[in-house]
Amino acid sequence: MKTFSVSLALAAAAIAAPAAAQDTDNGGFFVGVVGGLDVINLEAAGEDASDSGAVYGVTAGYDFKAGNAILGIEAELTDTSISSDVGDAGVDIYGGLRLGLEMDANDIIYLKTGYSRVDVDLADDLEGVRVGAGFEHNFGGFVGRLEYRYSTYNISEVLGLDANDNRHQVVVAVGAKF
Repeated sequence: MKTFSVSLALAAAAIAAPAAAQDTDNGGFFVGVVGGLDVINLEAAGEDASDSGAVYGVTAGYDFKAGNAILGIEAELTDTSISSDVGDAGVDIYGGLRLGLEMDANDIIYLKTGYSRVDVDLADDLEGVRVGAGFEHNFGGFVGRLEYRYSTYNISEVLGLDANDNRHQVVVAVGAKF
């Protein structure tokens, strides 16, 4: 009987959690995991280098809803598998804003911008700006996102020479809103 009661309680919790999350109406807190393709390009001293790999990490934030508009704040902590031609790119910390438009009760398109700081094998970490665009679908409290983002950093200041860098990422994020 104890096993049956515990099983029934777990089943009720599993059903109630998504049902409670459905009441968010595209606003509220969210947490999730992110993963995708990471491409870094670097031009310095007449040399070009590029490398690609996987990006993976966690994301969290809060969305405010006003009519069909969504204004969000978000933070992200990611790492990458890139560690060769363009140096050892490490942990990336991002904080920014997201401006979205509800297309319907479950779909949001959005733009984002914010600050990005990436740990690299140089004297200083690189700091820069990230911009992006994406699509979010609400699956009844759980969300899925498809996003493109572009970042550029202060590589010229850190290296002390004329340099250009850019980072392109295409990621998928899955998580929960509550």
